[in-house]
Amino acid sequence: MAENRTFRKPTLAEAVIVVLALFLPITIGNIIFGYNIILMLLVAGSLASLMAMRIGWRWKEIETSIIKHLDGAMPCVFILFMIGVVVASFIFAGSIPMLIYYGMHMVNPKFLILCSLLICSVLSVATGSSWTSAGTAGVALMGIAMGLEVPLSPVLGAIVAGAVIGDKLSPLSDTTNLAAMATGVYLYDHIRSMLWTTVPAFIVAAVIYTVYGLTSISGGSLESENVTIMLRQMDQIYNWNILLMIPFVIMIGGALLKYPAVPCMFGASLVAIVLGVYVQGFSFADGVNCLMSGFKVSMATSSGIDMEAISPAVLKLLHRGGLNSMFFTICIVISAYTYTGIAQGAGYFDILLEHLVGKKASQGMTVLIAVISGIFLTIFGGISYIPIIMLGTLFKKPFLRHNLDLSNLSRTCEDTGTMFIACVPWASSGVYYHGVFGVSVLTFAPWIIISFICPVLAVIYGYTGFGMKKISPEEAKRQLAALEAEDSVIA
Repeated sequence: MAENRTFRKPTLAEAVIVVLALFLPITIGNIIFGYNIILMLLVAGSLASLMAMRIGWRWKEIETSIIKHLDGAMPCVFILFMIGVVVASFIFAGSIPMLIYYGMHMVNPKFLILCSLLICSVLSVATGSSWTSAGTAGVALMGIAMGLEVPLSPVLGAIVAGAVIGDKLSPLSDTTNLAAMATGVYLYDHIRSMLWTTVPAFIVAAVIYTVYGLTSISGGSLESENVTIMLRQMDQIYNWNILLMIPFVIMIGGALLKYPAVPCMFGASLVAIVLGVYVQGFSFADGVNCLMSGFKVSMATSSGIDMEAISPAVLKLLHRGGLNSMFFTICIVISAYTYTGIAQGAGYFDILLEHLVGKKASQGMTVLIAVISGIFLTIFGGISYIPIIMLGTLFKKPFLRHNLDLSNLSRTCEDTGTMFIACVPWASSGVYYHGVFGVSVLTFAPWIIISFICPVLAVIYGYTGFGMKKISPEEAKRQLAALEAEDSVIA
């Protein structure tokens, strides 16, 4: 039986120190000096532990609070593992490559900017990775733009916009699953909620890209050497067949029927392995191995493929997936939740929110502060996981006090985290896009239109109530009571 103990309530100054314990290691250690983000998060957790001890906590209370918060993260961890399995198996089958192959054939020179948005959106939804679509199809589209002498900034902006918007809506995306998990929202409820901001932003961006494209491109040829080589080599590796869409049908059908995500993903992966064996002629052993280590083009050498002739762009596109590919992301989730478990359990976040939001803040003001906080966390956190986890932890109670369903909060997490991080030059995505395109993010950031529209729409919805899903006061009180019980470490 644990003894009953009382602890001193944290002060505002102590709460600020706990927040700085997160930002300083990440900003100085990770962003400036390049130290591993996981180690910096563990340093933040250690500092938060010392601050918890300052108000009277012992290691037992710290450990219990961490375990309670990690317990809520486990469904997300399972899904993250399955994302690696799905991506590897779908590439093994040829399902994802088939979408890319026919998507590239759809490109029209007069609508190059719009096509960049559409193709990268589809590819990101299919793979769950904005970096994959930007680093493969995005590079090819950039080559086409250069060949047609189209201004690069709007094309690159459309590529990144499509990449992040597809990533945001994909059930295979780590950030999508993380936002749902951080707020305790069912995955597909979270995705449906995001449509309120994502669809209008997508339409506005598409209109702007179309108008600009029509006035900038008079014609030209799509015969880009890089694109031609990529399509020809994918033709050599895979046999195209309508059956390759079955794994996607299983995933989409499961989502529509509201079946649990993990069994649907596992079932679709098994079907994909079978298709890879019988349609592509790959070995069953390679299919099993790719689930762990990811797909490798060398698995297709039995079909007479010359590995040395395969272009780096194709290798970069296809060499991905597997359980191993998700370990880094999962370690970040566990490390971040170690910090938030301590800071939230010890009451530091509650003190901070009392001064930031207050219990009398209006619904619109609450959403506005959440959006500003999310953008601030994105700019100084360096990776999208930080704002998603922090917002999901910090703003549950303020949203519930206004009888708001937490899917509104999960949407805000992505509107400010997933969407905005592409515009930050020193953040992980900004550094990646600069490396891929060889162009400063600031030159095309204004063209990532959806990254600015989504946060603005979130604030407008907060003040007007439009698109804000409500729950009954009784349900809100029940969820608030459950959160209070979770935060209470001592029985």
